Amino acid sequence: MKQSNTFKLRLSDMNIKYILYTFIFSACFFHIASAQEIKYNVSVNTPTLQMADPAVFKSFEKSVNEFLNNQRWTDLEVKEEEKVNVNVQFNLVKEFSERDFLFSISILATRPVYGTSYESVIFQYVDEKVAFTYEPGFAFIFNSNSYNDALSSVMGYYSYIILGLDKDSFADHSGSEMYSLAQTIMTSLPNNIANGDEFGWSVSKVGLNKVRSSFIENLLSPKLNDFRTGFYEYHRQGLDLSSTDIVNARKNMINAMKQIESSYDSYVNSLVVNLMGNIKGKELVEIFKPADKAEKQEIYKILTKIDPAGLQNYVDLR
Repeated sequence: MKQSNTFKLRLSDMNIKYILYTFIFSACFFHIASAQEIKYNVSVNTPTLQMADPAVFKSFEKSVNEFLNNQRWTDLEVKEEEKVNVNVQFNLVKEFSERDFLFSISILATRPVYGTSYESVIFQYVDEKVAFTYEPGFAFIFNSNSYNDALSSVMGYYSYIILGLDKDSFADHSGSEMYSLAQTIMTSLPNNIANGDEFGWSVSKVGLNKVRSSFIENLLSPKLNDFRTGFYEYHRQGLDLSSTDIVNARKNMINAMKQIESSYDSYVNSLVVNLMGNIKGKELVEIFKPADKAEKQEIYKILTKIDPAGLQNYVDLR
């Protein structure tokens, strides 16, 4: 039976629509599947340049932003609003040559709090020793199982720590896989990088809990099991509940901080536990200022114990 021209035209229209639909669906799916887990914002500060051309650091800032924001650290599919926001500031400390530099880097990572527009800090640290080589056109390549360049290893390491803490904040001890990936980066370092004082990995020069490798040693230590449970309870059963049930949220946060206090007692001078007071102190003051006296005193006692240097920050809880 002979098909009419009208039928052929309709069939052609359907084919075009199908092709367009397939293209749009594929594009959307690819966008979702390739969504990054972390949203990085990188800035570079070079106050005292002597050797390098300032254009080198403009190129560097662009390259690092692109590298970090295009890198897939895991196979997780993450919605835009679920991404961890991380601000990184590179501060030039020393120029060894026109292409070899020592930077300090300030890292601040936040995760969204359920039902609010507020973002809570989950990681904050200043790494004083980040040495690397860079020149325009250099391509950062990352592989957690092998070493490619100094800066990629450092930023991959911190990315997995941040992702691990983020996962721990949503489910108890769920960040272990991320911490193990960070540990793999450390074991893949060449000896001269792992043991060179200027690269910031070596424990021998400054001692444990004063270098970046301490984070993984701390987080994977059984001594910090209570810390990790408390970290989860603080965020998921405390902060995430605060917009709908502040009374129970405060109770859960007190219990969480008691768990963290327990780790403080069992692991003296833990870098991770010490940072908890720094990143959560002001937040806890704001949450507990309207609380009853007994709750304020409980939180005050814990905070002044784990963060004695910040004593003056907690006067509103007395």
